[in-house]
Amino acid sequence: MSKVFFSSWNGKIVDEREKLLDERIELRDLDIPATYDRKDLKAMIGWAGLIISDPEVNVVSALKEYFIKVQDKSCGRCIPCRAGSKVIADRLEKITAGSGSEADLLFLEEMAALIKESSLCELGISSPIPLIHALEYFREDFSALVSGSGVAAENNFDYHPIMTAPCQNGCPAHINIPKYIACIKDGNYEEALAVNREKTPLVGTLGRVCVHPCESNCNRQPYDQSLSIRLLKRFVADFGASNNYDQKREHPRPAPDADRVAVVGAGPAGLNAAYQLARKGYAVTIYEALPIAGGMLAVGIPSYRLPREILNAEISLVEKLGVEIVYNTKIGVDKTIDQLWSEGYRAIFIANGLHDSATMGCEGEDACYLGYLPGVEFLRKLNLGETVELGSSVAVIGGGNVAMDCARSAVRLGVEEVHLIYRRSRTEMPANKAEIDAAEEEGIKFHLLANPTCILEDGGSVSGMECVKMELGEPDASGRRRPIPLDGSEFILSADTVIPAIGQVADFCFLDKECSIDVTKWGTLQVDEETMATSIPGIFAGGDAVLGARTVIEAIATANRAAEAIDSYLREGKSAVGSRFKLEQHIENLGVYSEETVPAVIGNRERLEEEVRPVAERMQGFDEAELGFKCPSAVITEAERCITCLRLGLAVVSAGRANDE
Repeated sequence: MSKVFFSSWNGKIVDEREKLLDERIELRDLDIPATYDRKDLKAMIGWAGLIISDPEVNVVSALKEYFIKVQDKSCGRCIPCRAGSKVIADRLEKITAGSGSEADLLFLEEMAALIKESSLCELGISSPIPLIHALEYFREDFSALVSGSGVAAENNFDYHPIMTAPCQNGCPAHINIPKYIACIKDGNYEEALAVNREKTPLVGTLGRVCVHPCESNCNRQPYDQSLSIRLLKRFVADFGASNNYDQKREHPRPAPDADRVAVVGAGPAGLNAAYQLARKGYAVTIYEALPIAGGMLAVGIPSYRLPREILNAEISLVEKLGVEIVYNTKIGVDKTIDQLWSEGYRAIFIANGLHDSATMGCEGEDACYLGYLPGVEFLRKLNLGETVELGSSVAVIGGGNVAMDCARSAVRLGVEEVHLIYRRSRTEMPANKAEIDAAEEEGIKFHLLANPTCILEDGGSVSGMECVKMELGEPDASGRRRPIPLDGSEFILSADTVIPAIGQVADFCFLDKECSIDVTKWGTLQVDEETMATSIPGIFAGGDAVLGARTVIEAIATANRAAEAIDSYLREGKSAVGSRFKLEQHIENLGVYSEETVPAVIGNRERLEEEVRPVAERMQGFDEAELGFKCPSAVITEAERCITCLRLGLAVVSAGRANDE
């Protein structure tokens, strides 16, 4: 186990230098990762200070390597960071070479303070922090080198840098948000789109339906309002589409003898894995049970949120890379996993999503009453163009985005009265706040702290529900307060159609003796979290089939890891992901965003809000309700609110091969 020798991370001083090894606390006790790339972490130098676990690490030498990387990453837009980091790196080189003096140490103190106080971006502001900490707590290491009594040689360590930012760290797929926003500032929309395309073909899709966790990590948020990151992404995708950027790009197709990979499911995870594997040169075939591609993007999200022409254009980008999509083919029914192997596929990625509805455990829900329509089924019928008769009154049960989609779609179908029943309060609703607000604006009636107990019928058709009022007790496993029924509070809610939208489950009909993949207690496929490999060699999985009902961007993140691991498996016979993936996870565990950290250089500019169709207009049909940004000059103004909160970290590990190799 890795022990703490010294840590000043985030300003919390943990000094174990005077203790024996057995007496020191573990790195994990400070929520600090103990390994990197299957090697013990010896030190971490970065934006929040120092972490030292191995006394053999020479802090001065490590800082020299760190500032060389700072110099390399500095954008050059302000002198203190660009020139100052070079001056510090040179002075540390002088000291480690044995030709420094005490005057150099005083100089480093002054220069570090100057850069921290006068830089115009967070890289410059944060990069001096580990040096400031080292000069205070490891002064003797500097003095030993200056006096000639110390040795700086460190040939037994490797250094691994990574650049991130709070927003980028908050994105599950780690899209390089600072880079594409910098491109937008320069008016280079084509490059901004290309940066996004490195991670996914679904840029315009994400620009509309992503829940934008990146914005919750924006350093502007505690000060005024977060940057409109999702809408900036949408703008470059839409601008690129109208200017044929994707048509200008090369779309290399796999060689005739390329290794073949099968993908189960053409949802966001399946499409993204196919996209990344095709770009690596593999011949990919996607097997899709539905007659269209897109998964829940196509049959679960209404077109007023995600126009089909946007989604279809991005699916075509995957096909242009040579990916074949075979429709109306359900793995486990029309074709088995064993048949895929026999047809020559060398790896399989399972991303079949969650297309079945969870049950409520409510009396009458299994009685097949006319008018009882699970939310996933309702949205699928609607998006496939099937006729759906709802009557004049609809009751939707649930508080997530699927429930909001069902309720808002019912309004657009002309239903006179739409009720939404949720067993907790509005505060606990998992749906996006914007979706909840829009639902209320469109006249949907919320019945909070209520839960159905019985589906009522009249002549075989739904006539309503019996519900009970709830109160909130102590938090449950989800972290939300547990709803508790109130005795004697039952009431009747009339409705022609009842639409439960309380959760989704997977159909793993392909699991049999030949394909006995381990399944978790939550009913999802068991995988290695790093590589997405299942218990069967050559089979990987991702998206909701692994995560449960989660977000599009999380599904994309799993697909990217899986594609990297599949490439490793086919080339080297071992599932693994590259150092970038590993270090991203390491940085994520350390934490990048803190509400207490308000950048010094922030200004005061209001967030740009997108144009939205008037309520009365958008309720008339399924035309797109939110219209994004249209004016390039306004987009540049919003991008310029970004204060470039870059963070640089440097992991120090043992040189040579990993521990398990």
